[in-house]
Amino acid sequence: MTEPTTFEEFKSSLAERDLDGIDSEHTCSTLALVKSFNASGPHMNRWWVMTPVNWSCPCCKRTKAEIVRLNKNNYLTCQLHEHHDHMKDVVKGLFEKYSIQKDHVVADELSEKFAIKAAFSLSAYDNTVICFDCNKADAEAKKIIKAHKYFSFSPREIAEFVKPTPNQEHEIDPLLAQQVWERAKPIFEMRMEFAERFAKIAAENQDWYQPSERTAKQIERLAKWHFERYGLHQFDRYEPERLLYNTVPFKGAHSSWRLKDNPIVKKKPSNNELAHLVATRGKYWNRYEGEWFCPCCFRDKYDCVRPSKKNSWIFEVKKASLFATEEMNFVSNPDPMCVDCVDMALNFGREVLELSGKRSMIQFPSSVITLIELREIVIARPHSQHKFKNEVIDSIIPEIVQRVVKFCDSLP
Repeated sequence: MTEPTTFEEFKSSLAERDLDGIDSEHTCSTLALVKSFNASGPHMNRWWVMTPVNWSCPCCKRTKAEIVRLNKNNYLTCQLHEHHDHMKDVVKGLFEKYSIQKDHVVADELSEKFAIKAAFSLSAYDNTVICFDCNKADAEAKKIIKAHKYFSFSPREIAEFVKPTPNQEHEIDPLLAQQVWERAKPIFEMRMEFAERFAKIAAENQDWYQPSERTAKQIERLAKWHFERYGLHQFDRYEPERLLYNTVPFKGAHSSWRLKDNPIVKKKPSNNELAHLVATRGKYWNRYEGEWFCPCCFRDKYDCVRPSKKNSWIFEVKKASLFATEEMNFVSNPDPMCVDCVDMALNFGREVLELSGKRSMIQFPSSVITLIELREIVIARPHSQHKFKNEVIDSIIPEIVQRVVKFCDSLP
């Protein structure tokens, strides 16, 4: 199939395929839905287009094929909505109310910006794309239970009281909706109290917001546009700026990473410290079973917990491509390892690639070493960063450098 050269050709090509990551009224799956419902056509909005064909609603869990239904005009309703918390409207309204009540208005443009920024900290959830039935169910449930007019159920709360059916409007369980509102009401009332306080501070021009002439985000956005303009994204998609400067101008010898004397941490995390870690930064802890252990250093989950520069305790598990001897493969993906073993593999790989002069030819530095070789060089300690067997490293590096050189020289 030849690449389309005009938009009309592109649109026509969609009749036989779907798009990856986005949707359209012209795609194969949409046309099939229209045909199956004998509809006159699709009635689609922008959020439907900006979500994948296989998207499902975070509230009712229905897929797009289960969300669509015929409207009164015999068109297939393909509608998603951005569900949002109303705290921005609350704070902005209160700010205006208190400002105009004063004998002399002292608030200014910055005061209003402060009020709007403060409102984001009071929001109960992020703006979330949900199906039109769930968005409608939020409004209907509030009427049924007589909730505060500025309250809105979060996507997770909506999921508790809707009774979804494919291609039909939701039923609402009034008892469950009432229970959710009673549970959320005390926190909502506290948020409203904060909204009053922030609005009064802004109306009296006692806020502390000081805008920058140009924010860091604005500078970054403009720089990214220039990186793309000069074609740097084709060389480094994620951090093109690193191509334009030496990130470590004062680096020592290639072996400096393994000569550092990483201290041993004698303190162990207490039960409450571990509980706090799991509750606030527990992504990796919760992802792996209690029996998990690092396949390289063999430390269990608890022993892998250690302090970092930013946090009292961390637990991180990551993947790194390692060398597979059997297939002579430089991009194998073994089981996830603790972050200290991954860092060890990356640093070892960088040293090897610098010595071999083949840095630009190997995509993942860690892929020059096998898991067995990693195990031979590590000295693992509980709750501490690794130490390394430098005499072993010195003995195996020449062989691994030769392996890399031989592989790269064999490439066409």
